[in-house]
Amino acid sequence: MDSVINVENSRCAVLCVHGILGHPGFFDFLLPLVPRDWSVTNILLKGHGGSVKDFSAASMDEWKLQVAEAVAKLRGTHEKVLIVAHSMGTLFAVREAVAGNADALFLMNTPLKIRVTRRLLSTPLKVLSGNIKKEDRWTQAALEAYGIEQDVNLLHYLGWVPRYLELFAEIKSVRKIISRLTVRTQVCLSAHDEMVSPASAKLFKECHSVKVKVLPTSGHYYYSDSDTRMLQDDFRQFVASVQV
Repeated sequence: MDSVINVENSRCAVLCVHGILGHPGFFDFLLPLVPRDWSVTNILLKGHGGSVKDFSAASMDEWKLQVAEAVAKLRGTHEKVLIVAHSMGTLFAVREAVAGNADALFLMNTPLKIRVTRRLLSTPLKVLSGNIKKEDRWTQAALEAYGIEQDVNLLHYLGWVPRYLELFAEIKSVRKIISRLTVRTQVCLSAHDEMVSPASAKLFKECHSVKVKVLPTSGHYYYSDSDTRMLQDDFRQFVASVQV
């Protein structure tokens, strides 16, 4: 279910958009930093928060429409809209900004270039098997970030293939428009991201309004304590700049 805080006469609004297989709770470490006089919408993308089959039945077009409708609703009642997004959600955020529908973007782990690592392959297996050691903070973070109920029938996961093919197509599509991004944007990538290459930063080189930072000790879901503080500090400063 979407989480919505409407503040009467608020000038600014935040829209949070999670990534594929994610959920709105991902942004819990940032939301307390949003000023109390801002409105906040933290959406749950269709097919998330439910079963494996629910996810399979959703589509990229539905997710993009959800985001577009949420942005349009906020723009109708606020002067400025900031989109905060993670992973796949950042692609939708860029698309909305290029279309002139957002005033600022705070993006985490933007998947413009994908890479396959050993951890990318091992983490899902650990999550599905429940074989997660207490000291394995990386896999624990991935488990906490997943917004889909686990299913013991592995055949049900075959329905995810079309969704990931759509994701790869969306990545390719957004790459083509990224140079048209002109709104104030903060991009935070992770040096040890399991699936997003830090080389994604190169695709923003022609975007003069974009600031890119690479978190030195974090992954796609796991943020070290020091990097979490860095993210929070950057977000606090970014929000303050949007208010001006």
